[in-house]
Amino acid sequence: MAKKLKALREYKLPNPLVYRLSNPNYTIYHRAALGGLAATIQSWDDEGPDDIKAEVDRDQVRLSWDESLSDQEFLHRLISASFKLDVESKLIELPGQRIKTGIKDLRLAIHNGIAATFLQHNKMRPGEKKPRMLPLSDADGKELGVFSYKAVNEYAHRKAQGLGLLDAKGGAFPATTSIPQWMVPGATGGAAALQTSTDEVILLMYLMVGCAAFLLRSRSSQEKAQACVIVPDVIDLLAFATAIKRIAASGQKFERFSNSYLGRVVGGAEEAALSFLLDLHAEKEVTSEHSVRGCVAVAMGKVAWDKNQTNRSLVVKVRDDYDEIAVFRAAKSLGRSVVVKTDLGDFVVPSNPLPELVAANLTRAKHWCANFRSLVSEKKGFERMLFSRGGLNAMKESVKDTDDQAVIRAFQEAWKYKMGALGERARNEGLDFRRLVEVERERTRNDILRTKTSEMLASWFMRFCADATRGSSLATLREKGESIRKFIFNSRNFERFQNLCLFALVSYASDEAKSAMGGVN
Repeated sequence: MAKKLKALREYKLPNPLVYRLSNPNYTIYHRAALGGLAATIQSWDDEGPDDIKAEVDRDQVRLSWDESLSDQEFLHRLISASFKLDVESKLIELPGQRIKTGIKDLRLAIHNGIAATFLQHNKMRPGEKKPRMLPLSDADGKELGVFSYKAVNEYAHRKAQGLGLLDAKGGAFPATTSIPQWMVPGATGGAAALQTSTDEVILLMYLMVGCAAFLLRSRSSQEKAQACVIVPDVIDLLAFATAIKRIAASGQKFERFSNSYLGRVVGGAEEAALSFLLDLHAEKEVTSEHSVRGCVAVAMGKVAWDKNQTNRSLVVKVRDDYDEIAVFRAAKSLGRSVVVKTDLGDFVVPSNPLPELVAANLTRAKHWCANFRSLVSEKKGFERMLFSRGGLNAMKESVKDTDDQAVIRAFQEAWKYKMGALGERARNEGLDFRRLVEVERERTRNDILRTKTSEMLASWFMRFCADATRGSSLATLREKGESIRKFIFNSRNFERFQNLCLFALVSYASDEAKSAMGGVN
């Protein structure tokens, strides 16, 4: 019996140590961690830790080491090469995420995101009590602001804290050990601690590398999440490591959304997930490789039953593609987060609520425009949205659904006629065209918001189109009239129809001054 207990306490790592994506016992967390390990190994190039040979292919990572090394010395060298700390700035440095030393803004965003998720407890990242301030500039050298962060002297991953591995006597490892929260954020074991094999615990240390950390600034008063972790479902280790490298690289031709401090501050977890996935999939523009099949977004925030730490407030599974994903991409073009100057220091908030709204709709199997009404139901919100008209027009052009296209096109065709009539009136009566448009736009918004049923809205819409053309029919109605009528008089489409009308109104991007001068041809 004593020999059996000793065997459980003293475990010899297999050499070579092999991790396979195809392992049927692995969860998405294991696969993301394996992606992080692969990315870390790829970052070493030919300068890996002494006496350790690391190999990566699409499905597996293989680690072997000189027989003269104890398991403890092997793990110490592996960790030292994988989890670093910038001595000067005291910022966490993860070689696997391939962030160059001079890219301070992205490094700071990841540092603050990690501190709010994986390493939220001070004991897991002991450091200076007084926050440091770091001035940041954008890619063009323009000053963004001065941001605070907690400098750390050490962190749990560098010591395998609480695992009983690096401090094991004689270099012997236990066969099993616990999974601490600094390894899998928000994980709780209940009455008993979460346990797994020592091999898997070593792998799970790299989850922090394979995941993307974002800071959340939701406009919803009910949302209390402060940060989130995006856990990718990795299916190709080489492609994933390459994609991670491209996200952090500079000078790429394709647009990226998560490669800066401002890009890592978003409205919601779903927006963070889709932003990161779009960046990972950008690799397809230069190669046919596909590195992930979706992800899980884990939002962390304060909950009513625990006021001392942040917990999982939302866990949502996100696919790697959606029918209207192009609408979300266009919504992101409305602008990244912006810096707000306050008495307490510089603060970053999303510049527009639409990416958060569209992302939440897509990932929750709702229509992409669902709840758009909530953004423009108040006059101030409606007027703010008007400043995004160019980006909204890009969203309109990205819509694939034919019913959506027809309704938006018919509405905007009628609106164009109205602009022509207002332009003619302004010329004949010497009135201010822009003021006439403002009044008409506000009246139309209120008309749409006041309708309570599909019949009321459909009747208003048909009258709106007829009045605009002064009795003649719109080209869109002549072409798509049957499908439009079928859609708008279907009671199940009421909310969708109402949201589309409001979206069409605010996204009209024609040159109104030109309409004022020339009318409608």
